[in-house]
Amino acid sequence: MWKKILALFIGVMVGYWLIDDFNPDALKGKRVVVTGSSTGIGEQIAYHYARMGAHVMVTSRRENTLKQVVQKCKELGPPEGKYFYKAADMANMSATQLVIKEAVSRLGGIDILILNHILPIPLGMWEGSPQNLTITDKIVDVNFKAYVHLTSHALPHLIASNGSIIVVSSLAGKIGQPFTAVYSATKFALDGFFGGLRQEFRMKGCDVSITLCVIGLVGTENAIKGLKDYGQHYLLEMLPAETPSDTALAIIRGGAMRRREIFHPYLSIRLMTLFRDWMPNVVEYINRSMFTVPV
Repeated sequence: MWKKILALFIGVMVGYWLIDDFNPDALKGKRVVVTGSSTGIGEQIAYHYARMGAHVMVTSRRENTLKQVVQKCKELGPPEGKYFYKAADMANMSATQLVIKEAVSRLGGIDILILNHILPIPLGMWEGSPQNLTITDKIVDVNFKAYVHLTSHALPHLIASNGSIIVVSSLAGKIGQPFTAVYSATKFALDGFFGGLRQEFRMKGCDVSITLCVIGLVGTENAIKGLKDYGQHYLLEMLPAETPSDTALAIIRGGAMRRREIFHPYLSIRLMTLFRDWMPNVVEYINRSMFTVPV
């Protein structure tokens, strides 16, 4: 048993130090759609792509913030770059089709679709209350169904360009997290849907890549505020938060390399997912030991 664990650890360490031949110049001229891009990781993804010479359309609910993101993309990117926005609420499934139509109209097609948006919800114990059940429908719509709809509408254009789908998920999509059970459920659902879709692509010879991004704690304003509001100061002290910019770059790099999955930060998240099935009780114990039950 311990030999297997040691071999796994060595393999993970080797994988951690391997350097891929990622060439940012290869992204120049690519047509990119980024959802959930008014703040946090999505905003930083848009800026990195702009610096690399890609054409970018950003989308979220907040139009005024999107205008600011587009303006900064113009400052960071080359003069010939194309940068647009489309304000849309991902709780409305008809909006997903409008986003893709706008992207194709503005950019002339889609090479990379980055699915990053989420519905942030307050942390809390699952009580099975009417409030729990009411919010569940909206979380499933925004955090899962909208991903499926966006992918479906974009698929003909991605097939035409041999493009890429990049799905921003979480450790919560590999190991269920306390205080956010429904959020975890939607992330698990993304793994299942896109895992099945990836296999269908291979079966029919479709050269569209799918990269699932398994992300740990990232120091976005919403994430840090939510944890503090729910009294998770111990977790914030013990677990260093990754920066949105570094996380965005890891996501872009993994997508450009057409990886099946990426893990960020690599070592800690990869080890947790590897040991999940071998020692589930131990992994869950370590996981929940980081959290504090509010009094």
